[in-house]
Amino acid sequence: MFGKLSQQRLISAFMVLFLIIGPFSVTQWNKINILILFTLASTIFLLSTLLGRRLRLWSVSFYPSLLYVSGFIISLFALVLTREHLTGDYVTSVIFGRLFTFITVLLTVLIINFWLAQTEEKELHKSLRIAFSIGLIFVLLGHWQFIGNIIGIPFFIETRDWMHGVPSAIRSVVPKRLTSIAEEPNYLSPLLIEYLILAGLVIANKHIKFIAYALGFFVIIFSFSGGVYINVLLMLSCFGCLSLYRSFTHGKLKGQDFVFLFFIILGFAIIVSVGDILLEFLYFKLQGEAAGQSARSQFLSSLAQLISDSSLSQLLFGHGMATMSVLTDFGLPKEEFLFRITNNFYLDMIWEGGFVGLSCILVFFGYLLFIGFNNYLKNKYYEAGLLLTIHMMITCLYRSEYLSSHFLWVMTLIFICYKMGSINMQGHCTSSKSKQICTQLS
Repeated sequence: MFGKLSQQRLISAFMVLFLIIGPFSVTQWNKINILILFTLASTIFLLSTLLGRRLRLWSVSFYPSLLYVSGFIISLFALVLTREHLTGDYVTSVIFGRLFTFITVLLTVLIINFWLAQTEEKELHKSLRIAFSIGLIFVLLGHWQFIGNIIGIPFFIETRDWMHGVPSAIRSVVPKRLTSIAEEPNYLSPLLIEYLILAGLVIANKHIKFIAYALGFFVIIFSFSGGVYINVLLMLSCFGCLSLYRSFTHGKLKGQDFVFLFFIILGFAIIVSVGDILLEFLYFKLQGEAAGQSARSQFLSSLAQLISDSSLSQLLFGHGMATMSVLTDFGLPKEEFLFRITNNFYLDMIWEGGFVGLSCILVFFGYLLFIGFNNYLKNKYYEAGLLLTIHMMITCLYRSEYLSSHFLWVMTLIFICYKMGSINMQGHCTSSKSKQICTQLS
């Protein structure tokens, strides 16, 4: 009995610490973060194993976790195929650091699955509140940063908050972007969306929920991040469509559905009225990007050419883990080696793990989407898990932090939401009056 309780407490204690430090991989303390996480994960994994009790896995989280990890295992296997291209610099300064991160991720994923198999509803509720609290801290620090910028008090850490690509009229009023303690607005963007989803999930009082939303949207607006603007727009569109479908199934539209329909009509009206101008702008913008007018587009064009010149085995299994950092070893001219990542998870995975590795990641997302779409009408937890999944897929288009504690943090929140949804349904089905409804839903 003592061993059983100790094992549960060790794993639960790790999860509390993980939910607290997980998002900090988006900050300048990311290396310290991964070191702390490795120390905790390896210690807890070793002690839990030594205690002797058989550790169980929760199948709903285990299979997508396996798919997620498999993509990186394939990229490790790909190193065997591309070893003749790799120099000593890769071995001494790149691969060992990435392997250290991967082992940390692997241990953390295992402990997360052990925890999900044994945790109860009360602890899951607590976990969601902890995650929301961390998001709130980032948001409040963003407000602190804004006040400091206005009155001229420097923020307590240096971040990339300069106002590039923002009209001079705005720069004259708002001197800097909001980053909170994230390294830059693009790093903060996903966390702001996660904060909004968690606020809707854990806050019951409508007035407090409105305040929480207002705090979050304030930081979103003054981050001046194109990524978060598009992310919010897409997430609101997804939420509106899901809400509209739910209302149709219940035969009654809600106020938020009319608001959503109004904005759809307004959007179509704007597109019709300025459609020619918009299309012309997009045409010249895309034409310029295709011609390599920006450094990022030049790099992506060179990378695409490098991929197209790859062998069949490299296309299938990739060029190896972390080889985005040594593209010159594969023939990319030094003057075109402008970035070490594409800021797109899917493109990075095509290079490192090939189309087989990418398929693992796509099936991983597909599995989570399948659970969410099949169950989101049942309760708010399934809906939150589905929204977090869609959000993660969108985020991967402009962020490539796939081997980070923040990525694992979001993945864990999805699993927690799905388990809470399952528990909620089981509790609902215990009452005799609900048995017929549960039968119909299942």
